[in-house]
Amino acid sequence: MTHPTGEHTIPDPAERAALNTALINDNIETGWWDDQARPAPWPDDIDQWQPATGEPITGEPGQPLL
Repeated sequence: MTHPTGEHTIPDPAERAALNTALINDNIETGWWDDQARPAPWPDDIDQWQPATGEPITGEPGQPLL
């Protein structure tokens, strides 16, 4: 979704329900999968999602990151 200002936004619950129904009816992937690796609808708690943060990964020059 894109906000009118051009910023990406998370759809509200009613809009997510409508999008999920349309995606399921059209057999389109949402980018989310269930535990059996099947396409799944948007999670109900997506609006509480926080990115995982941790120490930045840095390596020695010339060495691949593992």
